[in-house]
Amino acid sequence: MKVKNMYSNQLFENQYEINNEPSLTIPDQTMTVREILTRFSRGLPIEQKIPIYNESESDEYIPDPRYMDLAERQELSEMFKEELNFYKEQSQNNQTIQPDVQSEAQ
Repeated sequence: MKVKNMYSNQLFENQYEINNEPSLTIPDQTMTVREILTRFSRGLPIEQKIPIYNESESDEYIPDPRYMDLAERQELSEMFKEELNFYKEQSQNNQTIQPDVQSEAQ
C-alpha cells in the first residue's frame, strides 16, 4: 500500500496490521453519551464491559520506572535483586552438582 504523509508528497510503502482473527465485540453493547449521562444523573448503574486479558502477556509485563514514585522504584529494585540472587544461588548449586555427577560417572 502506498501512503502519502503531510511531510512528504512522495508515496512510500507502509505495512499495516492485518487482523484475521474473529472479532470479540458484542453487538448492541454501546450507549450514547446522552444515555450515559441520564443513567449517571439518575443513579442507575452504567453497564461496564469486562476486559479480556491474555494471561501470557501479563507475565511479561515490566513496569516503566520513569512513571513510578520513589517507593515503587525501591520496591521494584528490591524485587529484582531478590530474583537475581535466587538465580545466582540456583546456578551455583547446579555448578557444584554437575562436577560431582561427572566424577561419579567416570
